[in-house]
Amino acid sequence: MKKVHSVGHRLNDTKVTVNRDFKFNVAGIKTEGTSGEVINMPQWIGKILSENNLATLNSPDMVTELKQALSKEKMVGEYQISTLDPHFYIKLKESMKQLNRDDFDKVESMMLELFRMRRGKLVKIADSIKLNSELNNKLTVEENIFYKTIHENSVEFERQIRGDLNEQSSN
Repeated sequence: MKKVHSVGHRLNDTKVTVNRDFKFNVAGIKTEGTSGEVINMPQWIGKILSENNLATLNSPDMVTELKQALSKEKMVGEYQISTLDPHFYIKLKESMKQLNRDDFDKVESMMLELFRMRRGKLVKIADSIKLNSELNNKLTVEENIFYKTIHENSVEFERQIRGDLNEQSSN
């Protein structure tokens, strides 16, 4: 599921600033840009142009977004969860690939702190309520899968424990 969403994320449009004029026609896909121009294009194309110094990706600063997400998560309390973009972790991990070792370690530490905090909250919430649309809109792709797994296992565990009691009370 995560792979499908990663591919889907790369198909989303992103803004790029063109560094040098270019024109491409690959497999019927025509792409062109003039130096200084800001254009929208699929992220995977923008990444190729960026790697070849033809354009610069105007992607959000994921480290700043991570710091904000961590701060919000701390503020909402123990039984509430803040909203994250469905592809938050996918985008964050992609941006972390560009960091030097020291910065990578610091960002990874913050990411793990956010992850652990949200995981703990999700376990508590999933144990008590079924996923609803409000909560679903706050979760990332990975968290959504985790939540459903925890909830299903919790319901099954309770069924195993209460199973004989329910049969007994109906006699």
